Amino acid sequence: MIKAIIFDLWETLGTKNVGISKSLQDKFDIQKTPDFMHLYESAVQLKKWESEENMATNFLKEFNIEKNQENIKYVVDLFKEGLEEATMFDGMKKLLGELKKNYKLGFISNTTVFEAMILDKWGIRDMFDVVSFSWELGMKKPTKEMFDITLEKLGVKPEESIFIDDGENNVLKAKELGLNGIVFKSLDQLKQELLKSEIKMK
Repeated sequence: MIKAIIFDLWETLGTKNVGISKSLQDKFDIQKTPDFMHLYESAVQLKKWESEENMATNFLKEFNIEKNQENIKYVVDLFKEGLEEATMFDGMKKLLGELKKNYKLGFISNTTVFEAMILDKWGIRDMFDVVSFSWELGMKKPTKEMFDITLEKLGVKPEESIFIDDGENNVLKAKELGLNGIVFKSLDQLKQELLKSEIKMK
């Protein structure tokens, strides 16, 4: 019996409408190596930065890019643009409200401390019983520990939960750990998948 539903943030609940990692690659001529996303996320998403400038400087350091004011400003402005332009997918807030009536809601996201405020901007933070951010925990999904911490706080077993993420690898890892999983593609597709799992949405 499902007792909790756990959501990813970006490209699941909503979108930044700005390709930040792609823009950084293009601007600084960074090669898209297999470990690029891991290095990028580790550089900006694992600490509670005191300032956006500190975060930007660490990103530049990670990729051996000159740490001058122009480059720091570009990175800071790009992340700000992503936050300003971010939108929640149509109908998602209504779905969260419907699910909240019958299930505990959890949240796991690899994101920066500054982007985390989007939950308040969208007015959905209070809908979640448990919120797990990479910058708070010092780890990224899909690590086992991140799922374990979230499940423990929710007070549910892996098989009593559904994890929803746009990243297929994250969902596969969740399934390996015993959770049910749905790869998010669209709101309509998500609703159909939830219906198949006999999830109440009214």
